[in-house]
Amino acid sequence: MAKAYHEALHPLGNLGIQVSMATLESPHIPAHWHDAMEILFCLNGEVRIHAEHDTLTLSHNQLIVFDSKEVHSIHSDSKLYMFLCIHVDKKLLSVYCPNLELYHIKCRPVPLDDPKAIQYIHLCQLAHELTRTNIKNASTRAMRSDGTALLMLADLIQYFSEYAPPETASGHGNRTIRELISYVNEHYTEKLSLEDAANYVGFSREYFCRFFKQHMGLTFLRYLNEVRISHAGRLLSSTDLSISEIMNTCGFTNQTIFNRLFKEIYGMTPRQARKTLSVS
Repeated sequence: MAKAYHEALHPLGNLGIQVSMATLESPHIPAHWHDAMEILFCLNGEVRIHAEHDTLTLSHNQLIVFDSKEVHSIHSDSKLYMFLCIHVDKKLLSVYCPNLELYHIKCRPVPLDDPKAIQYIHLCQLAHELTRTNIKNASTRAMRSDGTALLMLADLIQYFSEYAPPETASGHGNRTIRELISYVNEHYTEKLSLEDAANYVGFSREYFCRFFKQHMGLTFLRYLNEVRISHAGRLLSSTDLSISEIMNTCGFTNQTIFNRLFKEIYGMTPRQARKTLSVS
């Protein structure tokens, strides 16, 4: 519930690789995407992740990859979890691997009897080594960090990638979803209806409902309210605004719905959360 902490241990350089530690006490991050490819290595805690119609659990010492512009969301029942986070600009890596942007990288936790288990375990070992490298304040840290990250990327490209032509039906659908996510994040404070969103992408109301549920795994209105609740949690922990002011600022008009969703996602009512924060 408290503030997010994100420290860049090794900034984006000529190789297009950024290594950071990410700690977030908020248990819910609504669906979002990045221009860069993102590699998350779980250092503690356990989270549930939804990405590309998959829902899975990521535990301690496990790794997952979200390719460039891949929509994903994160939820945890624990109070604190921490990741090693690697962001990669695939364009800059084309010096090593031409046309890398035309390859889709998909890496999820696998069981020990999976054909790619050995390669996956090796990736996790490299991520663990990268964590140790960045904890040490050595003069060669940046060099070792880039070297280990490049080894990880080489394995991802060799064992966990497939050619993905840019113009496909699924690609068009993913692009529409990203447009809708950006649209919601720009207008969630307003009186935003399902019809408004459907008109924004030029879909009929009925087709839009099916399309959004198929790609996101939840209804549009549910997603909109999760985004609003996420912003409400941040305002509650970082401002002195009253609960009513926060509710109105985040686009809610119904106190009962606001309280119910807040408790469902954060595990306590807004009033209980405010008391907890004031005590801490």
